[in-house]
Amino acid sequence: MYFYSWTALTGMTNDPAVCLGICSDREKAQRDAEEPVLDGRAFVAIIDTVRPVMAAYGLTPCYLCTGASWVGRRNRDGRVVWQRFHYRPGDTDMMTS
Repeated sequence: MYFYSWTALTGMTNDPAVCLGICSDREKAQRDAEEPVLDGRAFVAIIDTVRPVMAAYGLTPCYLCTGASWVGRRNRDGRVVWQRFHYRPGDTDMMTS
């Protein structure tokens, strides 16, 4: 089973996340993440596909990124446009598609 973890950011590296959440429906994750981008609280939103796992150090439930993600930004028409990208967790090289 996969989930979608989303985060809305201001674009400033020192600022905390504006909003974040997790849900089982990618379209709902996109709608939820778009709200702070459209109202100006956030500059960008990122959605990561994740799956539930157990942390080895304490058997605590957590989520592991699968490598499939989307980045959403507001365009000139005032809509949020999503671009999919892939990465290998732990790798700094991102591959767009």
